[in-house]
Amino acid sequence: MHQHDDDSSNRAVTGRRPFLATAGVSVAGLAGLAGCLGEDGNSENGNGGGAGAVASAEPLGEAVDSEAVSWDDLGDLEGEITIYSGRTRDQIDPVFVALEEEYDGLTLNVDYDDNDVQVNQILQEGDAVAADLMYSQDPGALGELEREGAVQQLPEDVVDAVPESYREPEGYWTGVTGRVRSIQYNTERWDGDADDFPTDIMEFATDDRFEGVISTRPNSGTFRGFIQAMVELEGEEETREWVRTMVDEQEIQLFSGGSDQAEAINRGGDDDPILALGNSYYAARILNEDPDAPIDVAFTENDPGCLFSVAGVGIMNDVDDPELVAEFVRHLLAAEGQEFMMDANGEYPVVEGVDYVGDLPDLEEINPPEFDLSDFDMDLQEAQDLLNEEGMTV
Repeated sequence: MHQHDDDSSNRAVTGRRPFLATAGVSVAGLAGLAGCLGEDGNSENGNGGGAGAVASAEPLGEAVDSEAVSWDDLGDLEGEITIYSGRTRDQIDPVFVALEEEYDGLTLNVDYDDNDVQVNQILQEGDAVAADLMYSQDPGALGELEREGAVQQLPEDVVDAVPESYREPEGYWTGVTGRVRSIQYNTERWDGDADDFPTDIMEFATDDRFEGVISTRPNSGTFRGFIQAMVELEGEEETREWVRTMVDEQEIQLFSGGSDQAEAINRGGDDDPILALGNSYYAARILNEDPDAPIDVAFTENDPGCLFSVAGVGIMNDVDDPELVAEFVRHLLAAEGQEFMMDANGEYPVVEGVDYVGDLPDLEEINPPEFDLSDFDMDLQEAQDLLNEEGMTV
């Protein structure tokens, strides 16, 4: 172990940086910013191989693999890393804090904002980007950075440690932890159990039992991913009808935060929804704190309602210390990194050698659909347009 004193001054977490001109940069205009990244050294698919050659960064200790090594087997983390995080502080801080407590020579400068804001900022900054890597709440933002040539390939051992379905096939980004769409419900207010829910997500729009008591969070990237998956798996007209019926007939309640939505389900007041469409880890976090909480989850089967997605990382083209940044990613994929996110955030591991431990079903007990996560667009603009047109917005 490499302990240092638990001094908050050792932890450099930044506030919101000046946004400069990027406030006027729309998601639709991201392609026009690609020139900011420069053309020298780009490969055929648009990805750069900047001065910080991460793909060739040899492990400082053991290599990571699908069996999950320990932090004790990896190299020490010494230096400074700047992270643009599309994940909120409460979701990701536990592993950052643990790493800084483990290595007294490590400083993490973490900037928190929405995924689309972070991607806009990275593309606007171009070759002068301050970040070493982006930690995204969903694969869409990482996919956009890959298409715009803003990230470089990860080391071979990192790529090989994660199943291809959880990362970009050529290794330009990787998932770090997973989450599953679910039906969260209040066990004291729902008249039945998990087996009484439909196993087809499309039926939630037509089942009279859910009128006025169902909720969702349409402004999240994972919900837009759910809608995109529904379009691809069920068809656009069927998806539009589902959204329209949810709004007009089921009178679905709309939340702007996943934690707020899960807390409302758990609270169980007369004005609170009884069930919610959302990521299962929000319920898992409540159950981690209170195993007797009146919240549980159910899953549909082999459809967008139980879509598996990932939060993940991509490394910028030019980093000052490629060995350090690559080793940091190895720590996220090591057993302790995976376990911190399970214990603190109720997420699923993406490394096969780490077993899921939690109050919710193991991933093997769930039947998510096969879906190529690398096909997600950054802001899933078509899905957002559909939601706007059908009136499901907050």
